[in-house]
Amino acid sequence: MADLRGVIAGLIRRPAFWRADPPLPIVLVTGEHAFEALTKLAKPFKGDVPYASVEEGAHANVSELVEALAGDRKLGKPVGGSFLPAPRFPFVQFVLWAKKQPEEGGYGEWKKRLRRRNRGGDHNVRTTADFLTRAATTWVPLGTFAVWWVGGASDLVGIIPWLLGGTVAVIGTAAMGVLSIRGSLFTGWFRKQPYLRRAPFERLPDYASRLAKASDPDLELLLVHALCGDMRTAYKKWVIPWPSWGRGLYSLVLLEIKNSSGVNADFLHLLEKTTEETGLLPPMIVLASVPDDFTTATSAKPLEFSDLDVAVKKWQELAKRRLPRLRLDLRSSDPPSDQLAQTYKPRLVRSRLRALGYWGAVLLLVTAPLAWVFWAQQDRDAHCGGLAWVERIDGECVGVVNAAEDTPDDLFDGEVKNLIKKIDENNDFATSSGRYVSVVLFGEFSIKKAAADDTRLASAISELAAVEEYQRTVSGTPRLRVLIANAGDNFRQGRRTAELITRLAEADRHVMGVVGFGRSVEGVRQAVDVLHAAKIPMVAGTATADRLGYLDDTGNPSPYYFHVGPTNFREASLAARFAGRLKLTSAVIVQDGSPSDDYTNNLAADLETTLVQQGVDVKDRLSYTVNAGGISAAAVKACELKPDVLMYAGRAPEFRDFLVAIEGKACGTGVLKVIAGDDVVKVVVDHGAEIANMKQVEVYHLALANRALWSAGSAKPTAFVGRLLQGAHRKAADENLILTYDAISVVYQAANAAYLAASTDQGLPSRGDILYRLSRTSGSSSWEGSGGVIDFAPSERHGPVNKVVAIMKVEKTAWGYAKPVVRCGVLDTNEPPPKDAICDRLPDAAPK
Repeated sequence: MADLRGVIAGLIRRPAFWRADPPLPIVLVTGEHAFEALTKLAKPFKGDVPYASVEEGAHANVSELVEALAGDRKLGKPVGGSFLPAPRFPFVQFVLWAKKQPEEGGYGEWKKRLRRRNRGGDHNVRTTADFLTRAATTWVPLGTFAVWWVGGASDLVGIIPWLLGGTVAVIGTAAMGVLSIRGSLFTGWFRKQPYLRRAPFERLPDYASRLAKASDPDLELLLVHALCGDMRTAYKKWVIPWPSWGRGLYSLVLLEIKNSSGVNADFLHLLEKTTEETGLLPPMIVLASVPDDFTTATSAKPLEFSDLDVAVKKWQELAKRRLPRLRLDLRSSDPPSDQLAQTYKPRLVRSRLRALGYWGAVLLLVTAPLAWVFWAQQDRDAHCGGLAWVERIDGECVGVVNAAEDTPDDLFDGEVKNLIKKIDENNDFATSSGRYVSVVLFGEFSIKKAAADDTRLASAISELAAVEEYQRTVSGTPRLRVLIANAGDNFRQGRRTAELITRLAEADRHVMGVVGFGRSVEGVRQAVDVLHAAKIPMVAGTATADRLGYLDDTGNPSPYYFHVGPTNFREASLAARFAGRLKLTSAVIVQDGSPSDDYTNNLAADLETTLVQQGVDVKDRLSYTVNAGGISAAAVKACELKPDVLMYAGRAPEFRDFLVAIEGKACGTGVLKVIAGDDVVKVVVDHGAEIANMKQVEVYHLALANRALWSAGSAKPTAFVGRLLQGAHRKAADENLILTYDAISVVYQAANAAYLAASTDQGLPSRGDILYRLSRTSGSSSWEGSGGVIDFAPSERHGPVNKVVAIMKVEKTAWGYAKPVVRCGVLDTNEPPPKDAICDRLPDAAPK
């Protein structure tokens, strides 16, 4: 015998989510034992699906029957174990409410009634939580999308996107939840259905008043249609997350019809009428016991109840061709079989799992976007607003800040920000031509806290001003794009910045080389190692340490590293010869003892070596650190040794305090000579008058480049120097300004020559072409720079030959407080070599 309950189970099970809902039959069974058989047939499914059983005579009219079906003990009863809310019936409830209201009253009275209904109603905590949960599964993802969207602006990275996203999620959830609870979200349905239709622009109180005055037959037809509409809403595949996603089992309604003109029969007729007239099928299976004289769907003799499986199969085949009515007629001639008396457990596990899948999807929709946007925001913040080649490390944004877009406004401050903005504007012009090359400026542009005389910020500004002016004034093809690489405060993130430059260069063939490297510190040395491994040409400006550019692993110089400034050894040699010329016989060297500062340690060692070569007695090398006694203690110790000259190999921030400490001490007889390294140039610019007026000291300093050097002699200034002599960049650090200008000039000239030599089908030159052109900047192919002739030595160590270096005295001149006393090297190729014997065979670099 066929498994009749298995047939019902097959009808109840909803197809897969991606498949359309099929039509479901109204199974009509005649016979004396029909209702008993249907009751036993349906009983095992009572706890698994929305279920209702209606006996004949249980209700006085169709309205009461519909109200009972929509109640919380019938189809509105939650199904245990599914964790899904029961189907809601807002359409039915609204019609029933209107039907029960007094017919009298105008618009104002009905509006008050609606307001009271919305404020009160039968909404419990479970209903409220249900609708708020449904709304949250839509608006929380939208809120997280708002976080991501607003987070696209780097200046809003932080709390603002989260506040906006939270506002969207909370307001959206609250608004949608309230509209759902009050039913306002669904009242538009009454304008779309055909029975007692709500007219366009008809106000809801007016419509409710019209329903209250409608005839019972019309109202009952609307109620039955509303019941079906609510059921379809409960099973509709919404675009937004809704419990209908998880409903895997259809509803089951059991009707006992003894009287063909009774209430239950009227309900069934109205159900069939609405579905036939609208074509909208309810997602529920109706099992009805009917009398023999009940109108049937076919003239054929009904099959036996025991042949339910055959009847359903035939009906479904016809349903695929859209031929049958909903009715499926059967006859139960005998009492229920023993099979229906047996215990039966429906096999509905897979359909029940759909509900768990829905809750899993809801959990994923709520948590996954939050987790994703949190991760995305963390990643965006870690990359300073989503910049591709930038990372946030120790609060600094390091890397190439304008590789993919203009530099965000919040990364830098003051003049650094203004100059980078100008560079970005120039970049837009360069890239718009389509024919351009890129050069990276490697510097420290996020200095956290600069001391009063800290020259790092002034140096960074001067480097930016140099590349901006060169970029703006250069003409021809290709255009020049300048990329800003921030290596962090004190170049602490030099290695990571170089790694980011390397990744960028791998992705962008326009990158020709890197310039800058303003100071000889550990971060710069590490960066050189990384860029060497990537075979990217480098040209340093004011980094002068002797072994900067030598590789850690081999100890050999990198063939990719060039520098346009003189070495520390050349500076120290000139300072020692100058001390010898002044017949100074004893010296004390004062140096910054920071272990990561290659410049000061190297310069101090070079000064000791060269002073000894000149016969000067080096009494001591005094190291100072800011945290251990500072510069004042070193000055006191130096004075106690009574030297003829103090050689200052420290950094700029402590130089003025060092001089003030000496000025107040008795450091021997007469005026004490002080010769400082090139790092103090900007301090002299800012405090020149004060230093020049000191009585106990006479101050000199080394200079790598200075506009004052062009004021005398036969050398013809470059166009850039001409602008400097006319007063441009008056407050700049001349050495950083001029040598950075030369560094980017020599790289661009190499790129320009290689670009023009390349045929059109080859496109951009390679970085190997740039290296070749830079290496050939030598001898007769040397290049006239603004800081003197650039003539790279034809060896692996690409340092300049006979590079300009000078001794400046702090004294009032037409150009400020830097008076050239001795200058070695030539400023242009037509200038004869200096006749001063002090420059004779002045070494370019330290001996190997």
